[in-house]
Amino acid sequence: MGTKILLVDDNPNVLSFILPAMEREGYAVTTAQDGMEALYQAEVVGPDLIVMDIEMPAPNGLEVCRRLRDRGDETPVIFLTVRDSIIDLEMGFAFGANDYITKPFDVRELLARVKARLPPRSLEIDEYLRVDMSQRKVWVHRKGAWQEASLTPKEFDLLQHLVYNAGRPIGKSTLLEQVFDYLQDVETKTVEKHIWSLRQKLEPDPKAPRYFLNVRGVGYKFESYRR
Repeated sequence: MGTKILLVDDNPNVLSFILPAMEREGYAVTTAQDGMEALYQAEVVGPDLIVMDIEMPAPNGLEVCRRLRDRGDETPVIFLTVRDSIIDLEMGFAFGANDYITKPFDVRELLARVKARLPPRSLEIDEYLRVDMSQRKVWVHRKGAWQEASLTPKEFDLLQHLVYNAGRPIGKSTLLEQVFDYLQDVETKTVEKHIWSLRQKLEPDPKAPRYFLNVRGVGYKFESYRR
């Protein structure tokens, strides 16, 4: 299946305006017309990106975005909004939005924003590590050839979370909540064990890691990431 987009707006005219343009680009588009349906479709469909109106019956787009982030969903969100005040925009970004576009807009601009915000499907981190997010596969370059690394589902979830937040230190408690679904910081060794395993499987030298780095007093971060 191609790239999946969730398009959310309570105005059927807006949906009928954007939907054909997205489908012409080859995107598989699912639509929703209210916040509750958006939350449901986000969980069922697992979109690669969400384009969502802010002004909808409760829960509005801001609240939907907040709930998605609270449950650990990092799907990029582009807001459609008639709002253009600094306070409104700051609130949108504080709730986890990745971008916004103000109505009315040229659909070509929206498509450009979508393309720019889509997470990469396949990443060649450098000459040693390659990750395919859509297939959930990882390869390392050893002995002159690419070899697939065998990761557990949670190991890949942790890798994906760190890669999408490359260069940003993430606390162990945050990783427990967003990757392992633990509500309290009572099993930090779970994170440590998975980081250790990723290093063994993916680092050129596990004793001198170049990707999975400790951040003293915080947790871990992923480095050497490039699109």
